[in-house]
Amino acid sequence: MASSSASAKPSIGIVSIGDMGMGVAKLLLSHDYQVLTVSAGRSQHTIDRIRAANIKDVESDEALLAEADIIFSIVPPRDALATAKRIADVCKPAAGPRKERKGPGSDSVIYVDLNAISPLTTSKIFGILGTNVSQTPPPPPSITRRITRTLSMGGQAQQPDSPPLPPIKIKFIDGGIIGAPPSKSDDSDEWKLPSIPLSGPRDLLPAHLMSTLNMKIISDKIGSASALKACFASLSKGFTALSILSYTTAQTCGVLPEFQEHLDKYAPGVRDRAEKGITAMAPKAYRWVDEMRQIGETFKGVSGLKMGNEVYGGIAEVYKFVAEDTVLGEEKTNKRKRGTTAEDVAAAMAEGVDKKLKKKEDINDKLELAWRGSWS
Repeated sequence: MASSSASAKPSIGIVSIGDMGMGVAKLLLSHDYQVLTVSAGRSQHTIDRIRAANIKDVESDEALLAEADIIFSIVPPRDALATAKRIADVCKPAAGPRKERKGPGSDSVIYVDLNAISPLTTSKIFGILGTNVSQTPPPPPSITRRITRTLSMGGQAQQPDSPPLPPIKIKFIDGGIIGAPPSKSDDSDEWKLPSIPLSGPRDLLPAHLMSTLNMKIISDKIGSASALKACFASLSKGFTALSILSYTTAQTCGVLPEFQEHLDKYAPGVRDRAEKGITAMAPKAYRWVDEMRQIGETFKGVSGLKMGNEVYGGIAEVYKFVAEDTVLGEEKTNKRKRGTTAEDVAAAMAEGVDKKLKKKEDINDKLELAWRGSWS
């Protein structure tokens, strides 16, 4: 573990600070960990949240890699590969500043991928970051080269150039987050924690950090934690997508109250679960689009269930519609306006359908006019 002393807590870099990253950061800060992030390119809203939480804001990925002992990647699934490439790109330029820290771990960083991605995508990320482990510095100039250089300089002896430092080594751990962001109620010191399963090397993360974050190594095999996350989310978020379709159709057909009444009577507990899911999903729908595709890839590529790719490709379209074609896609977790009740979710979805159908009709009308005009 890459801390400066055996007793010191490691510094944690988080890429990036969204709702989940902020929850993890606040939990770590409450246990006296130093937390770092890069706010460059983020919205002013996010920058304000970073400052308010007293998270250390460093200027670049290079600075983050130079200062952090452990990096948590917590980004939308669509950005997981690009984030790994960003970190890989600065492994070499960050080597000098990091070496100045001296001590054990000055040449390596632990990278924990906590994104909702398939085992296949996890393997790609492991490959991208793993290339930095095998790189070695070029050998120092040979004696022949040094003599030749001395003669070319008029016989004046020159000090040989110091060999460049090798890139920072990345020690990789696969992971996933199952549940809501860490949170603490105002009237209690108890934290409500998600589960964070991990897979990979068992001796990299300190026990206190794993206990604080409710982490557990479930396998030595990279990809196992991602598979567990995908299987869990396929049910939880898959059910929410089906609920969106059911509630929207009931609203459109004018039978929503009767639908809810029948759920209460003939499927006890289902209505409560469905409505909690659909009212909470709006601010996260854009993230779930690619997560559903990653689940489909898991089913197809790992278990051979090709139909799973088609099923979750369709579910991805449900969340894409929410995010891009309804007012629900504009929602922020801490600033809710629409979709806070099941009835309003259904109404907002119906509004989005009407708007899209009207747009399609307008396009068809224009195409028909253009076609008729070409014959006039």
